[in-house]
Amino acid sequence: MKSLINFIKGFDMTRKTAKMVLFLYIINLLFSMLLAVPLYHSLKNHIGHSDAGGSLENGFDYLWWEEYRDQSQGLEKTFTPSIMGKGALLENLESLIQMKFLTYPPSLILFGFLYVLLHTFLSGGIVYTFAKEPLEFSFKRFFKGAGKFSPYFFGIMTVSLGIFLLVIVSLARWFGSIVSACAKNSVSEITPFILGLVFSLITWAVLLFSHMILDYARIKTVSEGRKNIMKAIASSIIFVFKNPGTTLGLYYLIFVVNIFLSIIYIILQNLIPQVSLWGIAGVFLVQQSFIFTLIWTRCWLYSSQFKLLRYLQ
Repeated sequence: MKSLINFIKGFDMTRKTAKMVLFLYIINLLFSMLLAVPLYHSLKNHIGHSDAGGSLENGFDYLWWEEYRDQSQGLEKTFTPSIMGKGALLENLESLIQMKFLTYPPSLILFGFLYVLLHTFLSGGIVYTFAKEPLEFSFKRFFKGAGKFSPYFFGIMTVSLGIFLLVIVSLARWFGSIVSACAKNSVSEITPFILGLVFSLITWAVLLFSHMILDYARIKTVSEGRKNIMKAIASSIIFVFKNPGTTLGLYYLIFVVNIFLSIIYIILQNLIPQVSLWGIAGVFLVQQSFIFTLIWTRCWLYSSQFKLLRYLQ
């Protein structure tokens, strides 16, 4: 019940700072253009010198794509059929868990790292906006919080990356070796598949749990003025283990909302035929709406966790 109460209160806080969500969305859109525009020109130039334009209007042309892939360099090599539609979500999840992103072009890895730094910097502004009274969004307040707490948030980010690598390198690889051994000795593919699914869920549960703890560390750093991130993390661990049901309940309420939004996004995208300019524009609008809602739920999670921390203290 406590989780639900603060879940609702957090939504109300996010609603009152909707301008901040819009601002974050615009930043995300502009940042993504750094990749989208060069890729657009590459595709435009390649299609303009081939007969693929007509065939692509009727569906994805795999022969053209194989030719484009063989001639591409750097960022262009990441353009695959799997990044379209619902495949994009699954592709990103698989790349994250199996660390396939390390095989990406160096320029794309650098871009991803810069995105993480930007996200960490902006997180300071988000939490600071929620922590100050009266609740309102202003650029002055936002960037004051982002600048003031960015050194501490960068430190927490480093801890987060360390936990991620530790889990992926040790736990995920150990699970992978067990599944591989099971697959060699199993007469059916069902057993290793189920085992792999269970291990993947365990891996994700560990990562999400650590992510939740570090969220409270960020909130405590801002709301309590903590300057030692290790003490903030230790305090957050104690807080979570004192209130496991409530903290996990709130976190997974937001997680379920994200799953629901992802399902709606996939359904809507598959319902819109992409054979005309209006269809493509419609899919783009659905995609951007989905990204906006993901940014909203991220702010919603911070505000709900902030409310829960105040409520239990």
